[in-house]
Amino acid sequence: MTGRGPRGERGVQADKIIAVARRSFATRGYAATSLRSVAQEAGVDPGLVNYYFRTKIGLLEEVMQPPEAFGAAVAAAAEQPMDRRGHAFVQAALNLWEDPVSAETLRSIILTAAQEAVALQRLRQLFSELVLAAVSHSLPDTERNLRASLISTQIVGMVMNRYIWQIGAIATLPASSVTDLIAPTIQHYLADPLPPSLSDDSRSPG
Repeated sequence: MTGRGPRGERGVQADKIIAVARRSFATRGYAATSLRSVAQEAGVDPGLVNYYFRTKIGLLEEVMQPPEAFGAAVAAAAEQPMDRRGHAFVQAALNLWEDPVSAETLRSIILTAAQEAVALQRLRQLFSELVLAAVSHSLPDTERNLRASLISTQIVGMVMNRYIWQIGAIATLPASSVTDLIAPTIQHYLADPLPPSLSDDSRSPG
Protein backbone atom coordinates (compact mmCIF):
# COMPACT_ATOMS: atom_id res chain seq x y z
CA MET A 1 0.00 0.00 0.00
CA THR A 2 1.42 3.41 -0.90
CA GLY A 3 0.91 6.98 0.19
CA ARG A 4 -1.73 6.46 2.87
CA GLY A 5 -0.06 6.91 6.20
CA PRO A 6 3.04 5.56 7.91
CA ARG A 7 3.71 2.03 8.98
CA GLY A 8 3.15 1.07 12.58
CA GLU A 9 -0.39 0.75 13.89
CA ARG A 10 -1.96 2.15 10.74
CA GLY A 11 0.07 -0.16 8.55
CA VAL A 12 -0.86 -3.16 10.67
CA GLN A 13 -4.55 -2.28 10.42
CA ALA A 14 -4.32 -1.91 6.65
CA ASP A 15 -2.55 -5.27 6.38
CA LYS A 16 -5.31 -6.90 8.45
CA ILE A 17 -7.95 -5.44 6.16
CA ILE A 18 -6.12 -6.70 3.06
CA ALA A 19 -5.71 -10.18 4.55
CA VAL A 20 -9.43 -10.42 5.37
CA ALA A 21 -10.45 -9.07 1.96
CA ARG A 22 -8.10 -11.52 0.25
CA ARG A 23 -9.76 -14.48 1.96
CA SER A 24 -13.27 -13.16 1.41
CA PHE A 25 -12.82 -12.34 -2.28
CA ALA A 26 -11.31 -15.78 -2.89
CA THR A 27 -13.93 -17.79 -0.98
CA ARG A 28 -17.16 -15.75 -1.12
CA GLY A 29 -16.50 -13.83 -4.30
CA TYR A 30 -16.08 -10.13 -4.96
CA ALA A 31 -19.81 -9.38 -5.30
CA ALA A 32 -20.68 -11.07 -1.99
CA THR A 33 -18.00 -9.19 -0.06
CA SER A 34 -18.83 -5.77 1.37
CA LEU A 35 -16.47 -3.20 2.86
CA ARG A 36 -18.49 -3.38 6.07
CA SER A 37 -18.13 -7.16 6.33
CA VAL A 38 -14.39 -6.86 5.74
CA ALA A 39 -14.10 -4.24 8.46
CA GLN A 40 -16.13 -6.34 10.89
CA GLU A 41 -14.04 -9.44 10.33
CA ALA A 42 -10.81 -7.45 10.55
CA GLY A 43 -11.98 -5.85 13.80
CA VAL A 44 -11.60 -2.26 12.59
CA ASP A 45 -13.92 0.68 12.13
CA PRO A 46 -15.56 0.66 8.66
CA GLY A 47 -14.33 4.20 8.17
CA LEU A 48 -10.75 2.93 8.14
CA VAL A 49 -11.46 0.75 5.12
CA ASN A 50 -12.73 3.79 3.24
CA TYR A 51 -9.79 5.86 4.47
CA TYR A 52 -7.14 3.43 3.29
CA PHE A 53 -8.74 2.14 0.09
CA ARG A 54 -11.46 4.68 -0.83
CA THR A 55 -13.62 2.16 -2.68
CA LYS A 56 -14.17 -1.57 -3.07
CA ILE A 57 -12.26 -1.43 -6.34
CA GLY A 58 -9.38 0.21 -4.50
CA LEU A 59 -9.36 -2.65 -2.02
CA LEU A 60 -9.47 -5.16 -4.88
CA GLU A 61 -6.43 -3.48 -6.44
CA GLU A 62 -4.49 -4.07 -3.23
CA VAL A 63 -5.65 -7.69 -2.98
CA MET A 64 -4.49 -8.32 -6.56
CA GLN A 65 -0.94 -7.14 -5.87
CA PRO A 66 1.45 -10.11 -6.10
CA PRO A 67 4.02 -10.81 -3.37
CA GLU A 68 6.99 -8.45 -3.45
CA ALA A 69 9.29 -11.34 -4.33
CA PHE A 70 7.27 -12.35 -7.39
CA GLY A 71 8.53 -9.91 -9.99
CA ALA A 72 12.09 -10.09 -8.68
CA ALA A 73 12.11 -13.89 -8.81
CA VAL A 74 10.91 -14.03 -12.41
CA ALA A 75 13.31 -11.27 -13.47
CA ALA A 76 16.26 -13.00 -11.79
CA ALA A 77 15.45 -16.26 -13.57
CA ALA A 78 15.27 -14.42 -16.88
CA GLU A 79 18.83 -13.16 -16.39
CA GLN A 80 20.31 -16.65 -16.08
CA PRO A 81 22.42 -18.00 -18.96
CA MET A 82 20.22 -19.48 -21.64
CA ASP A 83 21.32 -23.06 -21.00
CA ARG A 84 20.16 -22.80 -17.36
CA ARG A 85 17.17 -20.54 -17.79
CA GLY A 86 14.52 -23.26 -18.12
CA HIS A 87 15.56 -24.72 -14.78
CA ALA A 88 15.63 -21.24 -13.25
CA PHE A 89 12.07 -20.41 -14.33
CA VAL A 90 10.64 -23.61 -12.89
CA GLN A 91 12.63 -23.23 -9.69
CA ALA A 92 11.47 -19.64 -9.25
CA ALA A 93 7.82 -20.66 -9.59
CA LEU A 94 8.21 -23.55 -7.16
CA ASN A 95 10.03 -21.41 -4.59
CA LEU A 96 7.18 -18.89 -4.60
CA TRP A 97 4.48 -21.53 -4.28
CA GLU A 98 6.30 -23.62 -1.68
CA ASP A 99 6.46 -20.56 0.58
CA PRO A 100 3.19 -20.47 2.60
CA VAL A 101 2.96 -16.68 2.73
CA SER A 102 3.48 -15.98 -0.97
CA ALA A 103 1.41 -19.05 -1.91
CA GLU A 104 -1.58 -17.74 0.04
CA THR A 105 -1.41 -14.43 -1.80
CA LEU A 106 -0.98 -16.03 -5.22
CA ARG A 107 -3.79 -18.52 -4.59
CA SER A 108 -6.13 -15.70 -3.59
CA ILE A 109 -5.28 -13.73 -6.72
CA ILE A 110 -6.07 -16.69 -8.98
CA LEU A 111 -9.32 -17.60 -7.20
CA THR A 112 -10.49 -13.99 -7.13
CA ALA A 113 -9.76 -13.56 -10.84
CA ALA A 114 -11.77 -16.70 -11.57
CA GLN A 115 -14.87 -15.07 -10.10
CA GLU A 116 -14.60 -11.40 -11.02
CA ALA A 117 -14.05 -9.83 -14.45
CA VAL A 118 -12.30 -6.75 -13.04
CA ALA A 119 -9.87 -8.96 -11.13
CA LEU A 120 -9.25 -11.10 -14.21
CA GLN A 121 -8.43 -8.02 -16.24
CA ARG A 122 -5.98 -6.90 -13.56
CA LEU A 123 -4.40 -10.37 -13.46
CA ARG A 124 -3.91 -10.31 -17.22
CA GLN A 125 -2.20 -6.94 -16.94
CA LEU A 126 0.10 -8.11 -14.15
CA PHE A 127 0.88 -11.32 -15.98
CA SER A 128 1.82 -9.43 -19.11
CA GLU A 129 3.96 -6.91 -17.22
CA LEU A 130 5.68 -9.20 -14.73
CA VAL A 131 5.81 -12.58 -16.44
CA LEU A 132 5.59 -12.41 -20.22
CA ALA A 133 7.90 -9.39 -20.46
CA ALA A 134 10.54 -11.06 -18.29
CA VAL A 135 10.24 -14.50 -19.86
CA SER A 136 10.64 -13.07 -23.37
CA HIS A 137 13.79 -11.18 -22.34
CA SER A 138 16.56 -11.68 -24.94
CA LEU A 139 14.50 -14.10 -27.03
CA PRO A 140 14.38 -13.59 -30.82
CA ASP A 141 12.13 -10.67 -31.72
CA THR A 142 10.00 -12.68 -34.14
CA GLU A 143 9.45 -15.54 -31.69
CA ARG A 144 9.44 -14.04 -28.22
CA ASN A 145 5.67 -13.74 -27.82
CA LEU A 146 5.01 -17.35 -28.81
CA ARG A 147 7.91 -18.76 -26.80
CA ALA A 148 6.93 -16.80 -23.69
CA SER A 149 3.33 -17.96 -24.04
CA LEU A 150 4.37 -21.61 -24.35
CA ILE A 151 6.58 -21.36 -21.27
CA SER A 152 3.88 -19.63 -19.26
CA THR A 153 1.28 -22.19 -20.28
CA GLN A 154 3.47 -25.02 -19.02
CA ILE A 155 4.29 -23.37 -15.69
CA VAL A 156 0.74 -22.14 -15.07
CA GLY A 157 -0.55 -25.65 -15.78
CA MET A 158 1.88 -27.07 -13.25
CA VAL A 159 0.83 -24.49 -10.66
CA MET A 160 -2.88 -25.11 -11.16
CA ASN A 161 -2.59 -28.89 -10.89
CA ARG A 162 -0.10 -28.92 -8.03
CA TYR A 163 -1.24 -26.02 -5.83
CA ILE A 164 -4.78 -24.94 -6.77
CA TRP A 165 -6.63 -28.11 -7.80
CA GLN A 166 -4.13 -30.47 -6.13
CA ILE A 167 -4.90 -33.33 -8.50
CA GLY A 168 -2.74 -36.03 -10.04
CA ALA A 169 0.74 -37.18 -9.16
CA ILE A 170 2.17 -33.69 -9.76
CA ALA A 171 0.50 -32.56 -6.52
CA THR A 172 2.56 -34.88 -4.33
CA LEU A 173 5.93 -35.06 -6.05
CA PRO A 174 8.90 -33.43 -4.32
CA ALA A 175 9.63 -29.98 -5.72
CA SER A 176 13.02 -31.14 -6.96
CA SER A 177 11.37 -33.88 -9.03
CA VAL A 178 8.93 -31.37 -10.53
CA THR A 179 11.87 -29.23 -11.59
CA ASP A 180 13.69 -32.19 -13.14
CA LEU A 181 10.59 -33.20 -15.10
CA ILE A 182 9.40 -29.81 -16.34
CA ALA A 183 12.61 -27.82 -16.81
CA PRO A 184 13.63 -29.65 -20.00
CA THR A 185 10.31 -28.74 -21.61
CA ILE A 186 10.74 -25.10 -20.62
CA GLN A 187 14.28 -25.18 -22.00
CA HIS A 188 12.93 -26.64 -25.24
CA TYR A 189 10.46 -23.76 -25.56
CA LEU A 190 13.23 -21.27 -24.83
CA ALA A 191 15.96 -22.41 -27.16
CA ASP A 192 15.04 -25.18 -29.58
CA PRO A 193 13.89 -24.40 -33.12
CA LEU A 194 10.17 -23.89 -33.54
CA PRO A 195 8.29 -26.00 -36.08
CA PRO A 196 8.69 -24.55 -39.58
CA SER A 197 4.97 -24.97 -40.19
CA LEU A 198 4.21 -22.04 -37.87
CA SER A 199 3.11 -18.91 -39.68
CA ASP A 200 4.87 -15.61 -39.22
CA ASP A 201 1.78 -14.28 -37.43
CA SER A 202 2.03 -16.90 -34.68
CA ARG A 203 5.72 -16.17 -34.16
CA SER A 204 5.55 -12.39 -34.06
CA PRO A 205 4.83 -10.28 -30.97
CA GLY A 206 1.16 -9.53 -30.36
